[in-house]
Amino acid sequence: MKKRLLPLLMALSFIFPAFSAFAEEAAPQTNMNQSSPSVTAETAVLMDAASGEVLYDKNADQKMFPASITKLMTILLALEHGELTDEITFSHNAVYDIEPGSAHIAIQEGETLTLEQVLRAIILRSANEASNGVAEYVDGSVEEFTKHMTVRAKELGCKNTNFLTANGLHDENHYTTAYDMALIAKELLTHEEYRNMMSERYYEIQPTNKQSEVRYLHGQHQMLNPNAIYYYEDATGGKTGFTTEALNTLVTYAERDGMELIAVVMKCNGADHYTDTAALFDYGFNNYESVKLLSAADHTATVKVTETYKDKPVERGTITVAPAEDVYHMLPKGTDVSAVKVEMDVPESIEAPVTAGQTVGTLKITLNGETLKTVDLISKDAIDVLTDAEKEELDASSFTGILKKVGIGLGILLLVFIIILCITRFIGYQNYKKRQARRRRRAAAMREYEMQNHHPEHHGYRHRRDRNNANRRRKPTHRR
Repeated sequence: MKKRLLPLLMALSFIFPAFSAFAEEAAPQTNMNQSSPSVTAETAVLMDAASGEVLYDKNADQKMFPASITKLMTILLALEHGELTDEITFSHNAVYDIEPGSAHIAIQEGETLTLEQVLRAIILRSANEASNGVAEYVDGSVEEFTKHMTVRAKELGCKNTNFLTANGLHDENHYTTAYDMALIAKELLTHEEYRNMMSERYYEIQPTNKQSEVRYLHGQHQMLNPNAIYYYEDATGGKTGFTTEALNTLVTYAERDGMELIAVVMKCNGADHYTDTAALFDYGFNNYESVKLLSAADHTATVKVTETYKDKPVERGTITVAPAEDVYHMLPKGTDVSAVKVEMDVPESIEAPVTAGQTVGTLKITLNGETLKTVDLISKDAIDVLTDAEKEELDASSFTGILKKVGIGLGILLLVFIIILCITRFIGYQNYKKRQARRRRRAAAMREYEMQNHHPEHHGYRHRRDRNNANRRRKPTHRR
């Protein structure tokens, strides 16, 4: 029997491991898509364009040379301070203050182009002299413009950025980070003019006062070109950059199923900036989704508004506070948001004045104990300080109020006096009635006593007594 079981056991020992291996291979890899993308860039970041949430970060705060992706900030300031129809006449410095052999579109000194044409030259051909022209157009000089660029970057939340050129040509003190560049790229999306330009791959500049021929501008970003091997179907725009020191840098936008992402990669070799960017986008689109956490209309609060006048609080009304808009958040696909909790932090009252859009409180949104988002609550209403007329009215009403209080006090005192007087008179009247009653009782008792004890001598005595009493009542007669 044992001899028969031995071959069977040996066979099963081979069959079951093989079956187990097959089962493991066939099992669904639920966490496969959650693994981080393979990125060779020295620094990189993947950001949700709507919320600014970071979905992937590789040394994103490390200072790097940006090269021509610097021009995104140049474009931003141009759109914030000009109109596309504005004209720019190029100076000698704008045209010639660039490195020989660097990118340009052969703009001539004294040539006039519209701001729209200049921006197309920057976006499509990364024209360095065009960036210098924008700098002089906005702030009068490249030096002042670069100071402006750095200040604006800080306003956007950039913490490790210092700009010294408008075009990104190398300078040891000209640096930024992947995260800071993503913030700048995110802000650019708020300008519809840029959205209309960023996806274009071709543009023509018609003859100008200095150029008799048409300039044909072809885009350089290969992820936007359907004929290129690095074409990415969901890519919608971006900016390339390269210097010997910075190597390849790239900022790219992509949108799929209503979700818009920004990818920034810096210091890449060869074509890695394209493959790294594609890997970042695939990771973001495959693993994350934008989830609505709450509706702004469902989370409102009422706050009292007061103003201190003459050391006293004066009620000025109430305001409604709420999130500026519905709140969305990027979460791994399939996340259960039923356990989302919202904590509202608003004061009971605030001091006037209050402006519409003013931050009054916050909403903290948590999921399973982890804070997902903190959202500002803003005022939907505006309440100004007291006017002079209102102050006069308050003063008058305050004086009237004092008079009313004095009058009420006097009235109460008078009423109390009247009540006391009435009570006193009532008590006096009751006492008088009691005295009269006692007198009547004594007189009656006396009469009864006399009736019971009636004798002639008593009668004579009484007659004499009455006569004597009558004599006493007579007035005396004075004779002379």
